[in-house]
Amino acid sequence: MTEFNWDNFIEELKKFQKGIENIGGHSRETIIEAPAKEEEILEVEKKLGYTLPKDFRDVLLNYSSHFEYFWSTYRDEEEEQIEFPEKFCSIFAGDLHWGLKFLLDFEESRQGWVDVCYPDYNNEYDKVWHNKLAFYEVGNGDYFAIELEKENYGKIVYLSHDGGDAHGHYIADNFKDLLNNWSKVGAVGGDDWQWEVFYTEGKGIDSECENAKEWREYIFSKI
Repeated sequence: MTEFNWDNFIEELKKFQKGIENIGGHSRETIIEAPAKEEEILEVEKKLGYTLPKDFRDVLLNYSSHFEYFWSTYRDEEEEQIEFPEKFCSIFAGDLHWGLKFLLDFEESRQGWVDVCYPDYNNEYDKVWHNKLAFYEVGNGDYFAIELEKENYGKIVYLSHDGGDAHGHYIADNFKDLLNNWSKVGAVGGDDWQWEVFYTEGKGIDSECENAKEWREYIFSKI
């Protein structure tokens, strides 16, 4: 499995929240629930009909069964937004969540999109919605999901419901790889047009790209 350091992951996220708060944004208290029990995971797997991909399963079992992290660039109820440098002007929030309790609902929703809108497996666009495990809801109808087909099993893929350019893009090699890289850019998004400035073809969300380095330098200079 991919190497993963929970303490480093949490520290990266905290630094972004502090930087955002110091320039007038706000954040919510991060929710970190206890790890899941094996029997809880087995119960969900039984309902899904398959075993969860190992990196995702390991995080649920050994780190947290339910996690919610958030920050926003909006200052107040009038929604006056903090102004970032131009290349980062599309970014307005950091939003990372997962949860064992979310999975069945997210999967029901994904399957609903398949049944009603994207039923044709032989259609290139529709196919992306098939054989996935949705674990993250963007909020606009899009999802982050884990690939379940053999060729790219375990990779993290973006599902767009409205023809977005990032539809079908693989954004991480696995769940831990996503957490490692996404945390280092403050978990911006999840709308694709927020994180695409950090996307590198063949790598996904790339925490070592030049834009990511500039973004960290800008935010961390505010701490």
